[in-house]
Amino acid sequence: MIPNLSNFISRFNQYIQHLTSSNLGTFILSLFIYLIFSSIYFPESVFKKLNKSFSQNEIFIQDFVNHKIDHPLEATKNKDEGDHFMKRELRISPYLVGKIFHLNALKLFYLQSLSLIAFIWIFFNTVKKLMHNDASIAFWSVLAMLFTYVGHSFNYDTLFYDSFAYLGLMLSIYFYDKKVSVLFLVFCFFVDERSVIPSLVMPIYFILNKYEFSKIATSISEVFRLLILNNKSFYFVSVSISVYVIIRTILYVQFDLKTPVGSNSGVSIGFALRHGMNMIYAIYYAQKIFLIFPILAICTLTVKKHYCLAISLFLIFTACLVVSTSVDDVTRSMSFSFILIFITFKLAAEFNEVSPLRHILYLMFIIHLITPTYTLLLNLVPMVPWQWGKLI
Repeated sequence: MIPNLSNFISRFNQYIQHLTSSNLGTFILSLFIYLIFSSIYFPESVFKKLNKSFSQNEIFIQDFVNHKIDHPLEATKNKDEGDHFMKRELRISPYLVGKIFHLNALKLFYLQSLSLIAFIWIFFNTVKKLMHNDASIAFWSVLAMLFTYVGHSFNYDTLFYDSFAYLGLMLSIYFYDKKVSVLFLVFCFFVDERSVIPSLVMPIYFILNKYEFSKIATSISEVFRLLILNNKSFYFVSVSISVYVIIRTILYVQFDLKTPVGSNSGVSIGFALRHGMNMIYAIYYAQKIFLIFPILAICTLTVKKHYCLAISLFLIFTACLVVSTSVDDVTRSMSFSFILIFITFKLAAEFNEVSPLRHILYLMFIIHLITPTYTLLLNLVPMVPWQWGKLI
């Protein structure tokens, strides 16, 4: 039985490799994966629209988003800093998309759900390229990622629109050495400011992709030169953050748009500790087992004596954890750091660890598929499968 299963998986992987030898085949696979995933985890807003089961609070949120689409630069009036709507004042990218394409809050969500096809395609091609054209690694990694909160958010996340940032971060990784990455990053930052910190990984990603690992110097001065002075991604990220800060400043001065901080606003260091063990679960559900990938990369860089790169990645990963535990919605916050995993894929290919990685991904996919996913929104809220069955 086991040998037959092994042979079946091997032949299936070969078929995936053949199918995705063209862009059309990769698109067909991406569409197929999207349809299968969406049949299991049906788009939440579509279900609630058909089932007429929107709560009063969700209707209120839709009204808020619709108003922001019509008037994206108008500050919300008569709101105290503890109100979550105040935190959404400067997250204007989705509102601008809605305004440009004449989409209301619900249609904007439908667009977000459909954008999962693009996310799958870009994720697949990014991993495939990193793994020296190994389509099977890319396929199983996509499936494993879909059954984390990152994947679920495209269909579940009713009105936060975080997934536009996930797609933007994927595009910035895909075009890491191109000027267009600046546009994608600025777009991400205005979906949610928590996407700024994980974007700092791009200069490290640039180094690992542009230089042979054995030829990357370990001295501080040389790493400084590679990481900053001779690094396109460093300049692109720097420009993106600078543009973001300048625009935020203008929006604050001219339109009184701001993001409240402090314990009264539910934003302070260690704020999520009040959730106890739920906080640990919430961090895990963001990416599930993928969370160990940055740790593996840090360990690998340390063993290879690339201490500066290891420390840089460690600081970015730690900052993501600190930010995530400084708010109530821990799961959503930690999900933005998913782009750190591509460092691990690159290192695995560099050190010929493809076969072990493939088996790890098989196991990850099975675990991710059979275990539920939750998001922490005051309480742990489950992603419910087979919702469409309730419509019958």
